[in-house]
Amino acid sequence: MKSEIDASFYQMIHQVLSSQRDSAGLERRERRRRRFQVSQRIAPLRGSRFPDDREFFTVECYDLTQGGFSFFMPIRPDFNSLVAEFGTPPHVVYVVAEVRRCSTVLVHSTGVVEHIDGRASHVSYQGPKGEYIRPRILVGCRLMARLEKPAV
Repeated sequence: MKSEIDASFYQMIHQVLSSQRDSAGLERRERRRRRFQVSQRIAPLRGSRFPDDREFFTVECYDLTQGGFSFFMPIRPDFNSLVAEFGTPPHVVYVVAEVRRCSTVLVHSTGVVEHIDGRASHVSYQGPKGEYIRPRILVGCRLMARLEKPAV
């Protein structure tokens, strides 16, 4: 495991952030946070063993910074560390990330994400304007280190 995220991964993040420079929704934070609405794969990291391919599952990402990213899950994760797979084969980058926060949100089919207090129910419903609304857990992670997938 490398002790830092390497330059090529930061370059990929920089490309995503700079390609969306003029987009709406930019928050005023120390690090630029940009929408990153793509599906990526993650796997819980339990111990020091790289997860098997069957342990990875797809999540919908929400945003990305140079120091972290967030994604949606139907329930609170039962893990504190994970391996995230960014990119598409053959250009895949694996990173270790630490779960830093979980918050309950309502995700509207229109793309609006509404932060709410309390626990999410597992019931989706139709909003007053006919939009589809799904309760989800927004999981915020801090990037820790880049990993190399072991040869099989």
